[in-house]
Amino acid sequence: MEKSEEKRLLKRAVAGDAEAFGELVKSSETKLFSFALSICGGVRQIAEDVYQDALTKAFIGIRRFKAESSFSTWLWTIIKNCYVDFLSAQGRDLLLDDFNGYDPVTTEHGESALIRKERAENLRELISKLPLTYCEVVTLVDINEMDHTSAAELIGIDKNLLKVRLHRAHTALKRLIENSGKAFK
Repeated sequence: MEKSEEKRLLKRAVAGDAEAFGELVKSSETKLFSFALSICGGVRQIAEDVYQDALTKAFIGIRRFKAESSFSTWLWTIIKNCYVDFLSAQGRDLLLDDFNGYDPVTTEHGESALIRKERAENLRELISKLPLTYCEVVTLVDINEMDHTSAAELIGIDKNLLKVRLHRAHTALKRLIENSGKAFK
């Protein structure tokens, strides 16, 4: 979405136009929900709840949006904060096995599709066990394939700090994979 179009929609949304707010959300909905799904360990039910909570809070608080960043960056932060709130309410010892509903879309068939699905579920579960700052950079850079500069800007940190966090996240994830006993080969 072009900056001028975003500004026009933002002005309408701040005035209470729900349709304009919806158009703003729709422009980056896939990446935003993907982020929610990733930080929630691939548990669709939790991701949907966190995402919906974030959208509600964003719509209610749209007047506080200062346009110092893009609308999607602002929503990204709200999603992250809603997930932190969710973890606080549930406790960090949340077991992913307690939830159903993760159903990644795949166009493959047969055994290879099942293997890929299982690997993706295992990896999402392990990523969700990382500290949130690590989960965030892995999701942005590795899953959403965002460049370092954009990811650092989105999170609000220096590019070099992002690289450090990403390296530490990869190291921690590698350890989790090695200790999990789950097949990734």
